[in-house]
Amino acid sequence: MTGLLDTDVTAEHADHLLGVLREALSNAARHAHASRVEIAVEAGDQELRLSVADNGRGIDPAVVRRSDLANMRSRAEELGGTLTLSRGEPLGTILEWRVPMPGCTDSVD
Repeated sequence: MTGLLDTDVTAEHADHLLGVLREALSNAARHAHASRVEIAVEAGDQELRLSVADNGRGIDPAVVRRSDLANMRSRAEELGGTLTLSRGEPLGTILEWRVPMPGCTDSVD
């Protein structure tokens, strides 16, 4: 973890971040059958970022119909941010959840 998470992140942002993290970890265990997960949380001046990378079976980044992915995407969009999925190398999935920091008026591209 990097940044001033305790002081710069609002309760609303923290609630969304924790909800996304719980869902991502659940997916890694239940669906991907991952044996390893790496988590990074960064709170910068402009952006709050959560990265969850696992070594599981992987997911097709084009999959958008699963309700858990839709919920995580909705949490990002509600705060003006984005959710992206990519394939890990050599295995697994990398989830990136990025939202503007509280008080920042720019959307995350």
